[in-house]
Amino acid sequence: MVFRLIKLGMIALLAVSPLLAQAQAIADLVQKAQAGDAKAQFELAKAYQGGQGVPLDRVKSIEWLRKSADRGYAGAQVTLGAFYESGALREVPGFNQPDPHEAAKWFRKAARQSKIDPQHAHNAQADLSQLLAQGLISKQEADWRAAEPGANPATAKDTKKGPPPFSLAEVEEGLTGGVTDKRMTTLVNTYGVNFALTATTRKRLTDDGADDNLLAAISASRH
Repeated sequence: MVFRLIKLGMIALLAVSPLLAQAQAIADLVQKAQAGDAKAQFELAKAYQGGQGVPLDRVKSIEWLRKSADRGYAGAQVTLGAFYESGALREVPGFNQPDPHEAAKWFRKAARQSKIDPQHAHNAQADLSQLLAQGLISKQEADWRAAEPGANPATAKDTKKGPPPFSLAEVEEGLTGGVTDKRMTTLVNTYGVNFALTATTRKRLTDDGADDNLLAAISASRH
């Protein structure tokens, strides 16, 4: 009888342990997301979207998805564009009817990140081509190589001649997405950056894990 009770207790403990592990994982994810980790923000958005470890909340999901997309995470940008394209989130204002033009804006942002995230960039490029083929957006909206409207002509480069330099968001995405400092340094030396290494950007990049070699490459790069 005692052995049976012990056995039942062990079974109950095994059932609870995964729940505790999941709760800890979510807590760690929230902490990283709140600290500005774009990938963690994207993962937290997916958790809220599917009710995985947190209550299902489509509004919170979109909030975290937008934070991640604003920080330049290509996966979030593609997903946000897809939600705008489908208009399937009936309970979320702004996402309850298709908006191909807003979708194209986010697809273009992701499409430019072929150096760091080729898979999401390729998907975004395909999505733009599909919207254009359906007659839902203009050729200008589908042209992900062109500078965004309102870009500073003094700093914008002719992207038709080759890949554009890295933005701060792209460098941060690479660092938080698993690209090594050595690889990121090589990419920066090859393509350059379009931002200055100020005290603020230096701190942000250091917090993201940038080493001295990468910071030196960014500082030496033309922008």
